[in-house]
Amino acid sequence: MKATELNQALHDHFSEEELANRFSIRGYKLTPKGEQALKDHQVIIDLHPKKNL
Repeated sequence: MKATELNQALHDHFSEEELANRFSIRGYKLTPKGEQALKDHQVIIDLHPKKNL
């Protein structure tokens, strides 16, 4: 099963609330292009409030 198929199967069988109870941390991974965009536009990131994780 590929990642996209797994994601679809999870979406088909569990609600967001059920998934939230099973994972302590859910997040995203940046692509190299996204990492470069963050570096190129750091001033925009700095203007947003920070969360304490």
